Amino acid sequence: MPLTQSQKRYLYAIYTLGISSTPIKTTEVSRLLGVTKASTVKMTQRLIDEGYIKKAPYREIELTESGIKAANELYTPSIIIENFLRSNLKVSDENAAGDTAALISQLSEETMDKFVKFILDMQGKQQA
Repeated sequence: MPLTQSQKRYLYAIYTLGISSTPIKTTEVSRLLGVTKASTVKMTQRLIDEGYIKKAPYREIELTESGIKAANELYTPSIIIENFLRSNLKVSDENAAGDTAALISQLSEETMDKFVKFILDMQGKQQA
């Protein structure tokens, strides 16, 4: 079953927090996404139930193998989109990061794939 927009948003946040190799806490996810801790706890449980993350009570969040795969599928296009927003549209670093997270979670897979292809094609033409 495909991830919902909310699941994508949380999974992307967990993945990006995990890149820094610090323990991923529910409060950090809540803060990054600007949502309540209760909302994060509810989504965390849903992601546990669907096998994307592991979390023992009062412990840190860990991505499972399928969670890493799903998050990586979101993260790779996010790098391309965020760079495009910064370089081509001159969006500030802070807004580029937040807008990228919003785009990644809201776009359908088809639209995201076509948007990334468009960006890559455009950049290839600029370099030629």
